[in-house]
Amino acid sequence: MSSNEAIIVNKITPAYWRATFNNGTLNLFGPEGHVALKKLIDDLEADKSVRVIVFDSSSPDFFIAHADILRVGEEPQGPGTGFVATWASLAVRIASLPVLSIAAIRGYARGFGADFSSACDLRFASREKAVFCQPEVGAGIIPGGGAFEILPRRVGRARALEILLSSDDYDATTAELYGWINRAVPDAEFEDFVDKFARRIASFDAQLLIETKRVVDSRWGMPSQVDFAAGMALFGESTKWPSAARMKALFDKGLQSDEQVERNLGAVIGTVTEEDLSKYRE
Repeated sequence: MSSNEAIIVNKITPAYWRATFNNGTLNLFGPEGHVALKKLIDDLEADKSVRVIVFDSSSPDFFIAHADILRVGEEPQGPGTGFVATWASLAVRIASLPVLSIAAIRGYARGFGADFSSACDLRFASREKAVFCQPEVGAGIIPGGGAFEILPRRVGRARALEILLSSDDYDATTAELYGWINRAVPDAEFEDFVDKFARRIASFDAQLLIETKRVVDSRWGMPSQVDFAAGMALFGESTKWPSAARMKALFDKGLQSDEQVERNLGAVIGTVTEEDLSKYRE
């Protein structure tokens, strides 16, 4: 393990791994994280001993703030390897892993942070510290990353529209009520709960885990890579629409550079005025 890695992988036992997102205080998801996540998925698909992986964060206050918007177009391993081009395939691979994936969310999970956690099989969150948000519409762009494909399956159509169109923050208690997460756990009990749950799953037979996931997915249905790719393409297009002026206005207010703005992003989105936008409109 290295503290400089974008994702720190700790193999607690051969059957139980933990992967920690590790990109500073805000834990923005950038190209390095994208490369590290792809490698981790490769490793999980190849290692037949693993039964459960828990994803958490090295930042006490941010699970994943959101994607690093300034770097979302980078292609770290050559043409066609960027976030927009490849997240669809990675999301489907996460859902299809022969491993139970658990997002252990403590802190803010907005945008891609919410998308990634939704792509995992299970989501447990700190009742006091976890906050969820899909801020894209309020930031002037179309949601990508699974907000269209997965979120309605989790919470239903009406609540998905509420979450997406409000671009507001939702605490863990509300997220639990809506079905966005499996369970909100008191923060004092959170680490112990997740660890015990993961160890329990890791002790069971691998074939039973794999077949249970497969059958549930076949009955319930998961979005296809084609659906994911279409959503990501629309997300990419929307960054060129006039509405994207709202994103520029949010950068003026401190998006990605001011920790307090990031902590209060749901509220800050509501403060963007026509005057803020006017300088970006011809």
